[in-house]
Amino acid sequence: MEQTQGGMELNDEIIEHMMHPKNYGKLENPSGVGIGYDGTSGEYVILYLATDGNDIVNIAYATNGCQDTVILGSVFTEMVKGATIDEARKITAEMESKLAAAPQKQQACAELVLSAFIAALINRENRIEGSDQELHKIEIERTCNIEEEAKN
Repeated sequence: MEQTQGGMELNDEIIEHMMHPKNYGKLENPSGVGIGYDGTSGEYVILYLATDGNDIVNIAYATNGCQDTVILGSVFTEMVKGATIDEARKITAEMESKLAAAPQKQQACAELVLSAFIAALINRENRIEGSDQELHKIEIERTCNIEEEAKN
Protein backbone atom coordinates (compact mmCIF):
# COMPACT_ATOMS: atom_id res chain seq x y z
CA MET A 1 0.00 0.00 0.00
CA GLU A 2 1.37 3.41 -0.96
CA GLN A 3 1.18 6.29 1.48
CA THR A 4 1.65 9.98 0.95
CA GLN A 5 3.79 12.47 2.81
CA GLY A 6 3.27 16.13 1.99
CA GLY A 7 1.94 15.15 -1.43
CA MET A 8 4.88 12.85 -2.20
CA GLU A 9 3.81 9.28 -2.93
CA LEU A 10 5.68 6.92 -0.63
CA ASN A 11 6.49 3.81 -2.63
CA ASP A 12 9.26 1.37 -1.74
CA GLU A 13 11.87 3.28 -3.77
CA ILE A 14 11.06 6.62 -2.10
CA ILE A 15 11.08 5.01 1.35
CA GLU A 16 14.52 3.53 0.59
CA HIS A 17 15.86 6.97 -0.44
CA MET A 18 14.28 8.50 2.68
CA MET A 19 15.75 5.94 5.08
CA HIS A 20 19.11 5.51 3.31
CA PRO A 21 19.91 8.54 1.11
CA LYS A 22 22.32 7.71 -1.70
CA ASN A 23 25.33 9.88 -2.60
CA TYR A 24 24.99 12.07 0.48
CA GLY A 25 28.24 13.73 1.51
CA LYS A 26 31.22 15.42 -0.08
CA LEU A 27 33.57 14.43 -2.91
CA GLU A 28 37.28 15.12 -2.73
CA ASN A 29 38.72 16.93 -5.76
CA PRO A 30 35.44 17.41 -7.66
CA SER A 31 35.34 18.62 -11.27
CA GLY A 32 32.57 21.05 -10.35
CA VAL A 33 30.78 22.32 -7.26
CA GLY A 34 27.39 24.01 -7.34
CA ILE A 35 24.97 25.45 -4.83
CA GLY A 36 21.23 25.88 -5.21
CA TYR A 37 20.18 28.45 -2.62
CA ASP A 38 16.85 29.74 -1.30
CA GLY A 39 17.49 33.32 -0.17
CA THR A 40 14.16 33.47 1.69
CA SER A 41 14.52 30.38 3.87
CA GLY A 42 18.30 30.00 3.82
CA GLU A 43 18.01 26.40 2.62
CA TYR A 44 20.61 25.14 0.19
CA VAL A 45 21.91 22.11 -1.67
CA ILE A 46 25.60 21.81 -2.44
CA LEU A 47 26.39 19.35 -5.20
CA TYR A 48 29.79 17.86 -6.03
CA LEU A 49 30.42 16.52 -9.51
CA ALA A 50 33.30 14.31 -10.68
CA THR A 51 33.63 13.84 -14.42
CA ASP A 52 35.90 12.01 -16.80
CA GLY A 53 35.53 13.75 -20.13
CA ASN A 54 31.77 14.07 -20.55
CA ASP A 55 30.91 11.17 -18.23
CA ILE A 56 29.66 11.71 -14.68
CA VAL A 57 31.74 9.20 -12.75
CA ASN A 58 30.67 10.31 -9.29
CA ILE A 59 28.27 12.75 -7.71
CA ALA A 60 27.41 13.71 -4.15
CA TYR A 61 25.29 16.32 -2.41
CA ALA A 62 24.62 17.79 1.00
CA THR A 63 21.78 19.99 2.21
CA ASN A 64 20.39 21.79 5.19
CA GLY A 65 16.96 21.34 3.60
CA CYS A 66 13.95 19.26 4.49
CA GLN A 67 13.38 15.55 4.04
CA ASP A 68 11.86 16.12 0.58
CA THR A 69 15.11 17.79 -0.51
CA VAL A 70 17.17 14.87 0.82
CA ILE A 71 14.94 12.37 -1.01
CA LEU A 72 14.97 14.34 -4.28
CA GLY A 73 18.75 14.76 -4.05
CA SER A 74 19.18 11.04 -3.53
CA VAL A 75 16.85 10.11 -6.42
CA PHE A 76 18.35 12.67 -8.82
CA THR A 77 21.99 11.81 -8.11
CA GLU A 78 21.27 8.11 -8.60
CA MET A 79 19.61 8.89 -11.94
CA VAL A 80 22.57 10.87 -13.33
CA LYS A 81 25.48 8.92 -11.82
CA GLY A 82 27.21 7.13 -14.68
CA ALA A 83 25.38 9.18 -17.34
CA THR A 84 26.95 11.56 -19.81
CA ILE A 85 26.51 15.27 -19.19
CA ASP A 86 24.07 15.47 -22.13
CA GLU A 87 22.03 12.57 -20.72
CA ALA A 88 22.04 14.25 -17.30
CA ARG A 89 20.77 17.51 -18.82
CA LYS A 90 17.88 15.54 -20.40
CA ILE A 91 17.13 13.88 -17.06
CA THR A 92 17.14 17.33 -15.44
CA ALA A 93 14.61 18.63 -17.99
CA GLU A 94 12.42 15.53 -17.57
CA MET A 95 12.47 15.89 -13.79
CA GLU A 96 11.53 19.58 -14.05
CA SER A 97 8.63 18.66 -16.34
CA LYS A 98 7.36 15.87 -14.07
CA LEU A 99 7.55 18.07 -10.99
CA ALA A 100 5.52 20.87 -12.57
CA ALA A 101 2.37 19.21 -11.20
CA ALA A 102 3.86 18.54 -7.76
CA PRO A 103 3.02 20.57 -4.66
CA GLN A 104 4.79 23.94 -4.48
CA LYS A 105 7.13 22.86 -1.66
CA GLN A 106 8.34 19.83 -3.63
CA GLN A 107 8.86 22.05 -6.67
CA ALA A 108 11.07 24.33 -4.58
CA CYS A 109 12.99 21.37 -3.12
CA ALA A 110 13.55 20.01 -6.62
CA GLU A 111 14.64 23.43 -7.84
CA LEU A 112 17.30 23.48 -5.10
CA VAL A 113 18.68 20.12 -6.26
CA LEU A 114 18.48 20.83 -9.99
CA SER A 115 19.91 24.35 -9.63
CA ALA A 116 22.84 22.94 -7.65
CA PHE A 117 23.49 20.48 -10.48
CA ILE A 118 23.34 23.19 -13.14
CA ALA A 119 25.62 25.39 -11.00
CA ALA A 120 28.10 22.48 -10.70
CA LEU A 121 28.11 22.13 -14.49
CA ILE A 122 28.76 25.88 -14.86
CA ASN A 123 31.57 25.66 -12.29
CA ARG A 124 33.05 22.67 -14.17
CA GLU A 125 33.01 24.60 -17.44
CA ASN A 126 34.56 27.66 -15.77
CA ARG A 127 37.33 25.49 -14.36
CA ILE A 128 37.97 23.91 -17.77
CA GLU A 129 38.32 27.43 -19.18
CA GLY A 130 40.97 28.23 -16.58
CA SER A 131 38.96 29.85 -13.79
CA ASP A 132 39.94 29.21 -10.19
CA GLN A 133 36.29 29.59 -9.14
CA GLU A 134 35.75 27.40 -6.08
CA LEU A 135 32.00 26.94 -6.70
CA HIS A 136 29.06 28.44 -8.55
CA LYS A 137 25.84 29.47 -6.80
CA ILE A 138 22.33 29.87 -8.21
CA GLU A 139 19.52 31.40 -6.16
CA ILE A 140 16.22 29.65 -6.82
CA GLU A 141 13.08 31.51 -7.88
CA ARG A 142 10.68 29.70 -5.55
CA THR A 143 10.99 29.48 -1.80
CA CYS A 144 11.01 26.35 0.33
CA ASN A 145 9.33 28.32 3.10
CA ILE A 146 5.71 28.16 1.96
CA GLU A 147 4.44 30.09 5.00
CA GLU A 148 6.88 32.94 4.23
CA GLU A 149 5.77 33.09 0.59
CA ALA A 150 2.08 33.15 1.62
CA LYS A 151 2.73 36.33 3.67
CA ASN A 152 4.15 38.18 0.63
